[in-house]
Amino acid sequence: MTNRTKILVHLRRLSNLFEQAFRNGPDGSLEGKFGVEHEQFVHHSCSFYLAGCLAYLEGEDGAYSWNIPGVNKLDFDDFVKKHPLPPKESFAARGISKASMKALAEIRNAVTHNDGDLSKNLNTKSKNLVASAGLPGVSLTGSKINLDAPFLDFVRLSSLAVRNFHGDG
Repeated sequence: MTNRTKILVHLRRLSNLFEQAFRNGPDGSLEGKFGVEHEQFVHHSCSFYLAGCLAYLEGEDGAYSWNIPGVNKLDFDDFVKKHPLPPKESFAARGISKASMKALAEIRNAVTHNDGDLSKNLNTKSKNLVASAGLPGVSLTGSKINLDAPFLDFVRLSSLAVRNFHGDG
């Protein structure tokens, strides 16, 4: 297994660790104090995971690397329609696209720099962009973002799609 493949495997393992903590609490219980803060814990965990994944992608291929031609010189949207090969469901069928990646970047900007408030992002259209993307596990209260467990898997698959687009995996 190459180092790059190991990184993608570790991406799944981290995702699984978070999902287990979401189900069972980090100390094995959803009772008491943790039960009260569970929703916040899930939101922050998803936020940290997203920030880490996008930072990794930027380090590998540059910022917004889904806009840069991949190893096959394909456009990202064309690539995700055809990958992975059957019998697996394509990335596009799972909602992964340039638009969803842009929405992830806007969510990252909001949770990292603006206390989860999309209206404070530099992109004045970020709220509409995120709302129209309809990403799993993402909800809005006004312009404030809230992230829930299904978001984690979408981030993992999106990261995998971008890495595959650029020749990994």
